[in-house]
Amino acid sequence: MVRFSPELTFLLMACTVSPSPEKQEQLTDFLGLQPVNWHRVYTLAVRHRLTPFLYRSLYQIPTIPESFIRTLQQDCRTSATDSLLKLHHYHQLAALLAENNIDHLPLKGVHLAEQYYPDSSLRISGDIDILVRREDAFRAIRLLQANEYQLNNQQRLHWQQGEVVILDDLTEVSLYKPFFNNSHFDIDLHWKILCFNQHYGHFDLDYVRAQPDVSAEREIVFLVVHHGINNVWQQLYYINDLYFLLHKRDINWPFLLEELRRYGIEQVFLAGLYWCVDIWALPLPPTVEPLVNSAQLRSLADKYTKTWEANQPSELSELIVKQTTLLLNAQTRIGRRLTVCRTFLSSRIFKYSIFRLGNRFVYAPKELGLLTLFVRAGQSLNRFLPTRR
Repeated sequence: MVRFSPELTFLLMACTVSPSPEKQEQLTDFLGLQPVNWHRVYTLAVRHRLTPFLYRSLYQIPTIPESFIRTLQQDCRTSATDSLLKLHHYHQLAALLAENNIDHLPLKGVHLAEQYYPDSSLRISGDIDILVRREDAFRAIRLLQANEYQLNNQQRLHWQQGEVVILDDLTEVSLYKPFFNNSHFDIDLHWKILCFNQHYGHFDLDYVRAQPDVSAEREIVFLVVHHGINNVWQQLYYINDLYFLLHKRDINWPFLLEELRRYGIEQVFLAGLYWCVDIWALPLPPTVEPLVNSAQLRSLADKYTKTWEANQPSELSELIVKQTTLLLNAQTRIGRRLTVCRTFLSSRIFKYSIFRLGNRFVYAPKELGLLTLFVRAGQSLNRFLPTRR
């Protein structure tokens, strides 16, 4: 069984929407038995985007340092304002796309906050993510550019390669729109959602639209792919997202589990589900409980917590190593493990590259992937090694 620090344990205990007197007494008793480092608690709360939950749980407990409560209160006011602005901006964006007959699906962040969280201010959001059809991608990009959105420097370089190259090389582009002073709204426009890598699995808008009666289950698949596969459940708000997406909803569990099993990601979902039960006491149907309570699943769920104590989430090469290792651990069949290894290698070899030479970016197409492999490997090693020293 994994053992957390007192600070992370306290943070997990504070995950509640409306703290009851019993919960407040539980938190008070914990502090009486186990003093915590408040700076460390705050660092972890920010890193896991849990400051709104922490503030709600603590502001009425008299033994909490006043300065700590004031800091949380200010953070929550800032994040609530930020969430409202992003939600308003998303609705403007959705209207713009609808006026131009571009179908889209909102993903993650502001969408989850508005539709599934009991209070949108509880979900701290980053970028605004939307999914469009591949054939609408360029039209959507040009529409956004005509409305003051801009591509970043690397994607401007890709833009010069033409539509075919962009749609083949990329699955999304990032655009930003200046707002006030140095602030801006960030939009990630996707036409494909990758599962681990482009050779392992991918999903598009029609995956959800094709069967409206199971659209909720397929939205859960999207969340598991992004939060569990690509980001290895490494931030607690990922677990919260899964909980609120499942909470009090009529889920077609047989279809959902079979769909996840089809892509070899059922165990990854169950690992996240385990922590939904542990942290939030999410009730499960009798057919699912044994899957979550097995010793093998518990061991896998514990592996996903190894980064929860870190001050920052894993990124770049370190994250890729964890994605691969944990997905391999989640496989119950040898054939699936071979697929993970095979697609990992092929996706790393046959890949486009962008190199920085002084102040310029140079594009190398994926056809030169074998030639650029060693340069990319050296760069990855340099990024990865400092984290291991």
